[in-house]
Amino acid sequence: MSLEKNNLYKDDSLSGNSTDNIGNLQEHEIKLRDLLLISNDWIWEIDINGIFIFTSKQIEKILGYKPDEIIGKHISYIFLPEDKEKISKEISNLIAEEKPFKNRVNWNLSKDGRKVCLKTNGIPLFDKNGNLIGYLGVDKDITKEKLYEEELIKEIAERKKTEIKLIKTKEEAEAATFSKSLFLAKMSHEIRTPMNGIIGTIDILKDTILTGEQKDFLDIIDVSANNLLSIINDILDISKIEAGKVELENKNFNLYIIVDEIIKLLSFKASEKSLIIHKNISQDVPEFVIGDFVRLKQIIINLMNNAIKFTKKGSITLEIEKTKQVNNKIHLLFRIIDTGTGISEEGQKRLFQEFSQADISITRKYGGTGLGLIISKKLSKLMDGEIGVESKIGTGSTFWFTVVLETGSEIKKESEKKPMKEKQEISKKLSILVAEDNVINQKVAMINLKQLGHNVEIAVNGKMAVDMYNKNKYDLILMDIQMPVLDGIEATKEIRKIEKENNVSDKIKIVAITANAMKEDKNKCLSAGMDDYITKPFKSEDMDRALQID
Repeated sequence: MSLEKNNLYKDDSLSGNSTDNIGNLQEHEIKLRDLLLISNDWIWEIDINGIFIFTSKQIEKILGYKPDEIIGKHISYIFLPEDKEKISKEISNLIAEEKPFKNRVNWNLSKDGRKVCLKTNGIPLFDKNGNLIGYLGVDKDITKEKLYEEELIKEIAERKKTEIKLIKTKEEAEAATFSKSLFLAKMSHEIRTPMNGIIGTIDILKDTILTGEQKDFLDIIDVSANNLLSIINDILDISKIEAGKVELENKNFNLYIIVDEIIKLLSFKASEKSLIIHKNISQDVPEFVIGDFVRLKQIIINLMNNAIKFTKKGSITLEIEKTKQVNNKIHLLFRIIDTGTGISEEGQKRLFQEFSQADISITRKYGGTGLGLIISKKLSKLMDGEIGVESKIGTGSTFWFTVVLETGSEIKKESEKKPMKEKQEISKKLSILVAEDNVINQKVAMINLKQLGHNVEIAVNGKMAVDMYNKNKYDLILMDIQMPVLDGIEATKEIRKIEKENNVSDKIKIVAITANAMKEDKNKCLSAGMDDYITKPFKSEDMDRALQID
């Protein structure tokens, strides 16, 4: 090896011409030889032309070449063919500038054709006159580390690609959900608006003088309209659940009273078929619980209605039992048992599927969309429960579902609702402004309210409603939401702004009467400053509540 005078290898102990210095040099060479023997790295030396003039034996372990197969060869001999020109040029530039090789990482080709990654460090060597005579260097085999690094980089890139794809999929799903929500809100409005006109007109006609035949015709229209409304509500319900627009409420309620209300509601329908409704509530079922009693009632009514529909004679039994309680969480099991026609095993497989019934002939014979069961299934799942059926042809069916509720507290009887006043009784003649752009609904509202003895004026858009409020004195504004020029939300905000600017303490009551039936619509109305919210088509008790002025 060329270890002539070199600033990087300068050692004071080697200066001078004494015999001691020669001994020291021999000692250094022995140490260097020992270092070469124990090192796992490949040590080499090249001249200023890049030709190997020395190589340690480790090259055989790393690249498969014996030292004499490499000595005399240019350093580019071990480079990958595709990299030779580029790397040779880079190293030639370093040699020309007498710069060291610092942590250069290159892929090389072994004797048997393997790719080997080496990390190279080298220092320039100078003669006693300071002229560059070559380089001394060391190569470390980092193939495993480099492959692992490249695999890691590849994996990170794949994960990033997957992440981008997931983000894109999520954005597309959110966009689809948003579009679905917009469509749902529009359909809700477009369907409920004419339904309000139909049902409202039916109520008006009921208060007129009719022949027996006309009353029969009116009853047919009434039943058909309410059946249509029920189907619409089912379709909207399933759409809202799928769009994630149904949020359960947690309210303290009396479970026993809810059950009694359901039985009372369905008893007339059952009596028409001479069916008896039984209830059986286990003693350990708590009377007061916390949960969404509206949705719980919906499930029970769906299943009991179903049982009444398919039972010709016998009875319907509602059973409730507690299956488990963990702290304040109560697991309840509900069973609706009928003595009806029963369902085949094949038919049971099709239950709880959207727009599906056990037999296509059922739709023709009994009507319905088949959505009641899937709605019940999705609602029970929202309440951390499940649903199922046990049935055989000719022996009736048992539909069951579970829910998880919380323990509630006793509700005092004084808090129970007071009976509503009769429709004809009014405590005060009101001056009412109806903001409504639909002509039919304008007429229905006008006739209904005037029949009750109130004074009514119509505003065909939100801006007109604000202008009329500024000019006249009203006790109540019934405000539609979707109107031209200015919608009901903005109109309400304008009115509340006017009241604030004029320090009005006795603010006018504003009630939203809208075909927008989504929960967020109600929140928007109340946040805008409205006092109440009624969806179209509305019930008489809803209007009675709206007309109550303190």
